[in-house]
Formats: sequence, structure tokens, C-alpha cells
Amino acid sequence: MNKFFLISFLGTALFVSCTTGQGKNTYVLEENPGVPETPAAYTIEDYKGKANGGGIPDWVKIFLADGARGVETLDAYKDRYVFMSRNEGSNFRALNQWLEGFSAELDFPRLASARIEARFRYGVPFPDTEYGSFYEALVRATSDASWTGALRQDDFWLQRKYDFPKDEQGNETPDSGYTQDTSLQAPEGNSPGNPLPKETWEFLILVTIDRTFFASQLNGLFQNLKPDPPPSKDQISAANRIKERFFEGF
Repeated sequence: MNKFFLISFLGTALFVSCTTGQGKNTYVLEENPGVPETPAAYTIEDYKGKANGGGIPDWVKIFLADGARGVETLDAYKDRYVFMSRNEGSNFRALNQWLEGFSAELDFPRLASARIEARFRYGVPFPDTEYGSFYEALVRATSDASWTGALRQDDFWLQRKYDFPKDEQGNETPDSGYTQDTSLQAPEGNSPGNPLPKETWEFLILVTIDRTFFASQLNGLFQNLKPDPPPSKDQISAANRIKERFFEGF
């Protein structure tokens, strides 16, 4: 039985969205992009393909331990950027509908924009002040762009069973500090800040794009930005500093 323990969530930014239709969905898009936050130790009870004797793919194991940046170290993706769309909750059917409805062509702009925005936000407490109208124009342009070349490589799901602490009588105490992150939209049937359910489902979709092709498209967006009103001289300098070393740590 695979066992994973609580991993700290460092230097990440969370961006939350939802889809229409049955069930509420949580998207966790991190700056790093980082390791999925787990509020308690857990055991993986079930996963895609287990019933047929399959194992957990390497990219899933690495993502759970090191985030999407770790997945990019695999030989299969060394020349590609990895974007992970992650959804979790207690309604398997709703999550599966989200999985089936995901489109790399239609959903990649959201993934790309979140990661690009987070790159500009990293270490900058007030990006609107730091970059002026350039920042808003960039977020709008990257989310509205018709990105090409993104591929849906794989998907996977797993079921977590949380190991809650026990009281003196041996009873589990899921409300002892282990609550859902209140910054996230509540999964189906739960409310932010409420005690975690005993079991939750996590769905992952692995999307990649050629690094050179991605950089070419992003540079085109940079060149065609028309911030309004024009940023100040200092704001332009701040934006140019990030653009010049944008892919360092991206």
C-alpha cells in the first residue's frame, strides 16, 4: 500500500475556477507549479487501473512528491513544459464528467495564463502597482490567446483515505486542525473550512507543450501587448526585467 505524508506548500499561488454542470470543481494551479497540498497523512486506497493489476505511473508519483516541475525532469518531457490540471472532491461521477469534458485546445489558455501570471507575481506583493497596466493586459492576452501545440498526454485518478489523529479513546478526530483550505472552492458536498471527509478523489490531467513553440508564442504576445493607460517608466523597466529572464525558474 502506497503511503504519502503531509508535504508543505511553498511559494505557490492558487488560482480557483469552476465549471458549469453537475458538481463543483476545484482547479489548483500553482506557481512552481508546486506539490499538491495535503492537509493530513493519507493512504491511496484505489486508483485508475488498480482493479486490472496496473500500477501508478511515474509521472503521478513524481507530481505528488515534486509537482509539475518534477515531471518536467522525466526524459519523455525534457523538451516540453508540463501543465497539470488537478481537480478533487468527493463526487466521483462529477469529477469524471469534468475529466471527459476537458479539452487541451480549449482549456490550455487558462493553464498557461495562470502559470505566466504567477511568474510575474513571484516575489512581487502588488503586481498591479509594480507593472501597471502591463500586468492586466498580459493576463488578458494570455488567457484569450489561441495557443497551439498543447497536447493532453495522460490522465489519472486516485482515492485518498486520510489518517486522522485519534483522541485518548482511540476515536479519529478529523476536526482537529485538518480542514479544507478555505482559499479553494469547496468540492461537491463540502464547505470550505469544514472537517475533511474520510475519503476524497483526486483527478489529474497531464498537458504538455514544446518549450520552443511555447516561448515563441509567448514572445509574440509580449510584442503585441498594448497596455492602456501606458505604464510608467519604472513599471516598464520592471516588466522588462522579468521578460528578459522569464524562463529562469518558469
